[in-house]
Amino acid sequence: MQRPFQTLVLGLFALYALAPIYLIILASMRSEADLFSGPLSLPWPLNLDNFVRIWTEGGFSTYFLNSLIMSLGATVLVVLTAPLAGFAFAKLKFRGREALFVFFLAGLVVPAPSVIVALYGNLQTLGLIDTQLGVVLPQAAILTPFSIFMMRTVMQDVPDELIEASMMDGAGLLRTFLGVVVPVVRPGLMSLILIVFLFSWQEYLLPLVVLQTETLKPLTVGAASLQGRYGVDYGGIAAAGLIAFAPLVVLFLSLQRSFVRGLSAGAVK
Repeated sequence: MQRPFQTLVLGLFALYALAPIYLIILASMRSEADLFSGPLSLPWPLNLDNFVRIWTEGGFSTYFLNSLIMSLGATVLVVLTAPLAGFAFAKLKFRGREALFVFFLAGLVVPAPSVIVALYGNLQTLGLIDTQLGVVLPQAAILTPFSIFMMRTVMQDVPDELIEASMMDGAGLLRTFLGVVVPVVRPGLMSLILIVFLFSWQEYLLPLVVLQTETLKPLTVGAASLQGRYGVDYGGIAAAGLIAFAPLVVLFLSLQRSFVRGLSAGAVK
């Protein structure tokens, strides 16, 4: 009796979670004229006009490329710095290590909207307003505290004996990190890449404030242009949401195994 009940509860939760996605798919395949006719039935034949229209006429091909550039830029910056910092905080002993780590952790409790005004002034001083670099650098900085915390937790599980053996063989610190530590923490590193890319991809406030040129805006900001003063393009917004959602699904499915292993790393000691 217990197993059928659990299956029923899980099925209900699955329906609850998938219902909005199903409604968005339906809306993306309907024209404005038949948007509210038979709202739960799948239209046939499938109508992909909304996707074609916003991709070509709405400029979403440009928005998509911009999102890709800025998300990859922030991800690369974080991946180049956070694992090194996590390794230092987890395995190296130096004066002020804990105090410096707490300083980085303080960045986790600072909400990004609270610093947006000061950040805008700094970017203006540096001449980075209305540039994609002006979004990539702050985005990477905002995600760095969490990334360091995650990498420190993962690298604490690397056996000290492995590092000591590599050092005794004559390998330097950087070579030990790249040749011994990185392969061991690869699942955690894949999880970090997925998380950072996901947060960068869906960022809205920062590019909205920093970017004014239409051809520099990402998908999240470009989708807002479909809501005009005198009406809302429901079909276009639904199609835009699916286009923005698709890369995340592909990335998650590609890194699913590493993602689960990375999240469970350090959970059991």
